Amino acid sequence: MAASTALSLCPYILSRRPTPRKRLFSCSVGSTTPIGTRRTNVPRRSSGRLDGARKSMEDSVQRKMEQFYEGTAGPPLRVLPIGGLGEIGMNCMLVGNYDRYILIDAGVMFPDYDELGVQKIIPDTTFIKKWSHKIEAVVITHGHEDHIGALPWVIPALDPHTPIYASSFTMELIKKRLKENGIFVPSRLKVFKMRKRFTAGPFEIEPLRVTHSIPDCCGLVLRCADGTILHTGDWKIDESPLDGNIFDRQFLEDLSKEGVTLMMSDSTNVLSPGRTTSERVVADALLRHISNAKGRIITTQFASNIHRLGSVKAAADLTGRKLVFVGMSLRTYLDAAWKDGKAPIDPSTLVKAEDIDAYAPKDLIIVTTGSQAEPRAALNLASYGSSHSFKLNKEDVILYSAKVIPGNESRVMKMLNRISEIGSTIVMGRNEGLHTSGHGYRGEL
Repeated sequence: MAASTALSLCPYILSRRPTPRKRLFSCSVGSTTPIGTRRTNVPRRSSGRLDGARKSMEDSVQRKMEQFYEGTAGPPLRVLPIGGLGEIGMNCMLVGNYDRYILIDAGVMFPDYDELGVQKIIPDTTFIKKWSHKIEAVVITHGHEDHIGALPWVIPALDPHTPIYASSFTMELIKKRLKENGIFVPSRLKVFKMRKRFTAGPFEIEPLRVTHSIPDCCGLVLRCADGTILHTGDWKIDESPLDGNIFDRQFLEDLSKEGVTLMMSDSTNVLSPGRTTSERVVADALLRHISNAKGRIITTQFASNIHRLGSVKAAADLTGRKLVFVGMSLRTYLDAAWKDGKAPIDPSTLVKAEDIDAYAPKDLIIVTTGSQAEPRAALNLASYGSSHSFKLNKEDVILYSAKVIPGNESRVMKMLNRISEIGSTIVMGRNEGLHTSGHGYRGEL
């Protein structure tokens, strides 16, 4: 999840998700595609005779922009954001040198509460397919859904031989996704390492280690004869990350001496003053709360935050509790980390969900999905009393180790209200120290 900011004299185009607001025209090169509706376009209100004029203007603008970004007449360095610029989610960007491009990330966006019937919003694959002969590689910065979730739709739109580059942990997540969708072709998948240069399309690319809320995150340095581009990906500066892989500050200092033509940065938390806290601070808070609890503990957090799961495991070991995962996505990320050698938990040591009742409440920590009150997630189902894995009771302590994503406030509060009515204790909020953002604050920027 990120909003990006570009600092450059190079022109770029904003691509935004369709919204209910009426617009006279769009300056987007590509539009977005909703998934989960019967129609392929988001319906808009009719405006009579103006529809023809609007359509003509849209077509004219798109033709001019496509001409601007084709051939050798335009600028040598070209950036076409298809999503993720000035918005949260659906990160997808074409970066090129003249008429040769690479695609950076291919993520989904989740709909607002008023976009009924839409399950996911993906980049405009018709535009990607139209330009597939120019797109020579896909490069992924990390494994969050808003960066890899659209790959099952984007990859079929590309040339069947277009390579896909990612770090090792991210590639494990991609492999699973492609296998599930029947488009897994091992020869197309290329694993890169931090600070090891490789060539993709018109660029020599050097991955840069950054800290975030999922392992193996990177920024990208793109070099060509016409300049150097720095794309940060999603990042924060964690001075004491739990896995020991610190933000590569020295790399950036060396790069500044080399010179950068364009820097594009994650700016999600630019309005938040100060700096983010370290994941190690959250680990200490989890241990404190788990040590003080007398009954059963239930934690909920983002499934992709492997470091956070490791902190829960460490606290469980120190307090003599067993760990059980309830929620498929938790195992998806843990299994990928295990295959890549980055898992802080051996999956074979987890208690099976069907054995929860065999343990005394004081001997167990239940790790669940559902921090955003997703309809079929474990904690949300438990709040209704309809979970097949566990039943909440008034002795339970719920550690809410996540942030409420904007747009989810209403349904999360309803879920928490249902849990409160059961009588369980809920621990959450900034003062409890149970969460830190994966996106840098203003002080880090």
